[in-house]
Amino acid sequence: MRSVACSDILAMPQPAPVADYLEALTRELSFDRSLAHRVRQEVEDHLWEATTANGDTSIEAQARAVRSFGEARVIAVEYAALSLLRQARWSGAIIVLASGALYIAMKGRVAWYGLMQWALSDALRPVGKVVLAIDRTAYILAFLLGVVGWAYISSRRVSPRFDTACRSQLKWSLRLAMAAACPMVVSVIADATVTALRLLEEQPPISVFLIPLLSIAIEVAFVAFLVIAIGKTLRNRLRASSLLSG
Repeated sequence: MRSVACSDILAMPQPAPVADYLEALTRELSFDRSLAHRVRQEVEDHLWEATTANGDTSIEAQARAVRSFGEARVIAVEYAALSLLRQARWSGAIIVLASGALYIAMKGRVAWYGLMQWALSDALRPVGKVVLAIDRTAYILAFLLGVVGWAYISSRRVSPRFDTACRSQLKWSLRLAMAAACPMVVSVIADATVTALRLLEEQPPISVFLIPLLSIAIEVAFVAFLVIAIGKTLRNRLRASSLLSG
């Protein structure tokens, strides 16, 4: 058997405990790239600070710093619970803000119709009443569900682990958020329908119907932002569950 030369040993790749640890932590947090990037930077600074505390940057010093910091999965679980709870709280807050924006937009649009003396014709009035009834019911339902969901997730304590209790809290908060988002979407569609009926019937100049269209655009923007936030939280929770379970 050929003996291994000294030059061969030096040419072999050397272990890098800090780099290996950071890669493992990044994989564990891959369900949320922004979180993984932020946590990696924080942990890297901490590990190198611990490594160089005694002026030693050897492999052994890096290994000691890594061992004292804790397992990558344990750290990832703690960050996952905190991050997902914050995302759920943010989604709940957006629902409340979106409800307020929809209410202001609706009231402003009604005031503008009164100022312009726009009223639906006798032929369209029955359709308008049905759509408005759907609109009000959907809005009230969305607002109530949103308040309940926001109050629920805001009252939950931050769990130190991504365990069954934490997952259950996130699941219920997302269910309430999605339950609120659905009627909110219906409300915006109803608003857009009534506005379209009025504009098609009145056919005002562009400078006049910009106000109603702008109010509808604001409603759509808030609802789209809400749906994106809920979707992100749901996706991250599902990916975290698959990566950190076990």
